[in-house]
Amino acid sequence: MQVILRQLGDCNIRRAESSDLIPVMEINLKTLPEHYSDYFYESLLAELPEAFIVAEIGGKHVGYIMCKTEYGFSNFKKLGFVKKGHVVSVAVLDDYRKRGIGKALVEESVNGVKLRKCDEFYLEVRC
Repeated sequence: MQVILRQLGDCNIRRAESSDLIPVMEINLKTLPEHYSDYFYESLLAELPEAFIVAEIGGKHVGYIMCKTEYGFSNFKKLGFVKKGHVVSVAVLDDYRKRGIGKALVEESVNGVKLRKCDEFYLEVRC
């Protein structure tokens, strides 16, 4: 059952389902230099479906974000181990950028990670 989290004009922001994985992989291949195995996408969807979000316009997938949870030392110098939400990958097709889709994907994934009671949430950026 599709769970629409937000509408942004003609764009639906919703939780991903297993049927979304192929279109997500296609967006990844078109937009990013790092690529993952099919199993990796499946495992992230199973682990944290609340923060695996897709963007669709007219039934076409135009963006996604996928996250995971992990335990480790704080990225913000807190003492001890903390539970962290980690943005693994986020992408929006070139023709659909500058519309607020990426921002909406991040905001909805933050909401999903909060449901899992994470202490921190981070994204690594490579240049």
